[in-house]
Amino acid sequence: MKKIYLIFLAILVTACDYPIFDSQKESEPKVAISSFFCPDSVIRVKVSPVTDAFTDSSATVEIKEVKLTNQKTGKVAYLENEVGSESVYTIDQLVPANGDVLKIEVVTGASDEAIVALDSIGESIVPFRLVDIGVTVDDRSSGNTISCTIYHTGTVKFLPVGDSKTHFYELIIFVSEQSEEEMFSSEPYQANLHSNTSFVTSEDYYPSKNSIQAYYPKSLLFKLTGESKDSVLLDYTYLNSSLFTDNKMNSIAHNLRVELRTVSYAYYHYKTSRYKQRNAIIGDIIYGAAPPVMVPSNVENGTGIFAGYNVTAIDTFIQEYDYQRK
Repeated sequence: MKKIYLIFLAILVTACDYPIFDSQKESEPKVAISSFFCPDSVIRVKVSPVTDAFTDSSATVEIKEVKLTNQKTGKVAYLENEVGSESVYTIDQLVPANGDVLKIEVVTGASDEAIVALDSIGESIVPFRLVDIGVTVDDRSSGNTISCTIYHTGTVKFLPVGDSKTHFYELIIFVSEQSEEEMFSSEPYQANLHSNTSFVTSEDYYPSKNSIQAYYPKSLLFKLTGESKDSVLLDYTYLNSSLFTDNKMNSIAHNLRVELRTVSYAYYHYKTSRYKQRNAIIGDIIYGAAPPVMVPSNVENGTGIFAGYNVTAIDTFIQEYDYQRK
């Protein structure tokens, strides 16, 4: 029996074909850049050292200079440490606009080569309308077992950028819950989103209907290609907090902010890969683990993301909803 177990273990280890990592005493840390920037907003960039897993490095790097150049206007600014933060750099003297192309250069004490990233903000913004806001209830209660979920739904209508290029978009929803009885307002949070719109569900990061343990994204990313003179509709569904008392389900009132962003390809590629990576890590109880997903970087001589977008937004208030079980 012991021999059989050892043979099985050897086959298992060989079949997995995973790389073997050794702890290294010294490893030169990379510098990671993280920033999403948009018009009319102060630029904030997180600059921090990172090392590969299974190393003993303490990952400290001297940041000598963080330089930002607007390639469109030629204006140059040097970012400074944000008060109270060791890794966030900011500047209020260079606020980007639609169509700007920004280049960031970080000089460190670890290398003679600067860490460089370049990205742009789209020239066109995309206005939209909320054409439908509603509620659906999924009541699967049986006997004394309560299983009831209140979903909030909506549909946005917009006219895509009308040229022959492929443009990338993102829909994000922020929820800030309100309670008149307890007199409180929660901090805004991003709600996980579902959609039935084909140009969203056909994206490879969006979970398939066959997935059992899928993580639904906190934003809906999609691309639209070709000239279009017609508006398109995009539906969404999200959950917020609910309370159950006296055989009644109450969905808490909340402020709702709906944002439609036009994003760069680097932005789109990075976020969709992050969503795919998370679901790959989770796996599926029926279909098993997905292939590994590498998150892309548009940073040279370092790693991370430096990406631009612009945004239009609508703010509205959603009244509480009471569902009385029959």
